[in-house]
Amino acid sequence: MSLSNTSRCSALGVFMLLCALPALSQQVDCTVTVNYEAVGTANKDLLRDFESEIRDYVNNYQWGTEQLDVKVKCNMDVFIQSVTGENKYLAQVFVGSQRPIFGSKKSTASVRLFDEAWEFTFLKERPISHNPYAYNDLTSVLDFYIYLILGYDYDSYERLGGTPWFQKASDVASMARTSSQKGWQLVTTGYSRTQMVTDILNPTANPVRASFYRYHFNGLDSLASDKQRAWEQMKGAIEQIGVAKKGIDARNLMVKVLFDTKYLEIAETFQEYPDPTFYIDLSKIDPSHQKTYDEYRLKKR
Repeated sequence: MSLSNTSRCSALGVFMLLCALPALSQQVDCTVTVNYEAVGTANKDLLRDFESEIRDYVNNYQWGTEQLDVKVKCNMDVFIQSVTGENKYLAQVFVGSQRPIFGSKKSTASVRLFDEAWEFTFLKERPISHNPYAYNDLTSVLDFYIYLILGYDYDSYERLGGTPWFQKASDVASMARTSSQKGWQLVTTGYSRTQMVTDILNPTANPVRASFYRYHFNGLDSLASDKQRAWEQMKGAIEQIGVAKKGIDARNLMVKVLFDTKYLEIAETFQEYPDPTFYIDLSKIDPSHQKTYDEYRLKKR
C-alpha cells in the first residue's frame, strides 16, 4: 500500500477495514447535471443522452492503478451556451469536489472552479470511451478535471500526495495544446486548464500545497477532537501560504482557486477563535475576500 493510501486511511477511520484489503483502482462518485436552456429543441434532442453518457464515463471507470476503492465525491455542472457547428457545442462547466472531515458528519470542499470555454463534439448514440493516448475535445476535458480532482483529494491527505494525479492532468493538457480548442493554451490573464495545472506543479507552489495538506489533515480533521490545536494548525497553514505567496507569481491560479474555494469556510471556522485580529491578517493574505473577513470580524464584537 502506498503512503497516500495509508494517509487517507488514517484520516478516514471508518474506512480502515477497506485499507486492509488489496489495493484497488481509485473511483469517483460524480454528480453530473447539464443545463440545455440556451439551445433549441432540435439540439436538446441531439443532446438527450449527453448527461447520462458523461456520468457513466466518469463514474464507471477505474482511474489509475493501486489506489483505494473509497470513492471521491465530486460534481460537474455543465451549461450549454451555444451550437457552434454540426454536433459541436460551446459550454461552461463548474467543477467541484469534497472530502469528509474526520470525526464529523460534515464535508469540506477541496476544489471549486469555473471553466468558461469548453468546446466539444457530441454525436448522439455514439458511445464515448477512454483513450489516454489521443486528444478528444470531449473526453480530454473530463479526464483533465477528474485527474485534477484526485490530485486535490490526495494533496489533502499527504504532503504533495496528489503529484502523480496532477502530472496525469498535465499530460492531458500537453497533448491538448496541439489543438486549437479554447481553454488549453497558456495565458497571462484569466483561466486556462493548462495554466492551472502548470501553476500547481510549479515548484514555487509546493509550500502552498504543503499548507493545503496541513490545513486539512492537521487542522480540519482535528476540529472534533481538539479545537484549539486545529485552529492553530489551520492558522499556521494560512500564514505559511501568506509567506509563500511572496515568492509566487501574483497571477498563480492555484492560489486564487484555493482561496475562492476555502474563504467562507475559513471565515466561519475562525468565528469562535479567541483572537479576532486574525481576520485582519486574513485580509492581508487574501485581499480578494476582505469584505467577508471584515463581516465575520465585526460579528465577534
